[in-house]
Amino acid sequence: MGGSSLFLTRILDVLCEGGDKIAFAHRSRSMSYQETFDTLRRLHTTLKNEGVTPGETVTVTGGNMPETILLQIAAQLRGARVLHRDGLSCDADTIEADHVLSSDPDCPLLVEGRGTKAGEGDIVMPRAVETLFPTDDGRLVSYSDEYEEMARTVQPHPDGPQRVLLIAPMSHPIGNRVTVKALLAGDTIVLHERAPETVPSAAGSPAPS
Repeated sequence: MGGSSLFLTRILDVLCEGGDKIAFAHRSRSMSYQETFDTLRRLHTTLKNEGVTPGETVTVTGGNMPETILLQIAAQLRGARVLHRDGLSCDADTIEADHVLSSDPDCPLLVEGRGTKAGEGDIVMPRAVETLFPTDDGRLVSYSDEYEEMARTVQPHPDGPQRVLLIAPMSHPIGNRVTVKALLAGDTIVLHERAPETVPSAAGSPAPS
């Protein structure tokens, strides 16, 4: 296999071409696809400046907000794998990762990092992405090929409702998959109040469709 990740290529195209259509809506806050793309670019530049490089592990904490999934994608564009850890405080002392990022507005964006700097020309578009989800028994579930499959199969459906209510956390495989599919389809994601306690662990989640 060669070439760049189809998932990353498609998600960038969808965000860039979405224009003024609303990508995320929550109460009085909304973000258009263009604003979402601009935010992703800003986060990607921040991660580059903080030295996120291929093969590293980036932990993302925070709730159901646009920046959570955008931090995931930005880190994956840097060639890093992402570990979601929901419901954590701003204290990163107990997390083993090269970098810890938070989408929580009450926390700093970079909670903890190695402080290294990456060179301008050392990153190319990764061939694949990987996201890790913790289970209740302490194991990790890895998603990688699932993203490439979604990029191949999910298409816009202009005759459909084009609005997706997200209740499951983005830090859980179910909520993460719903979010990614909605973005790939160019839909509007309506963010519900986060309720992680109502979602089963990753170990008990159904196989990706």
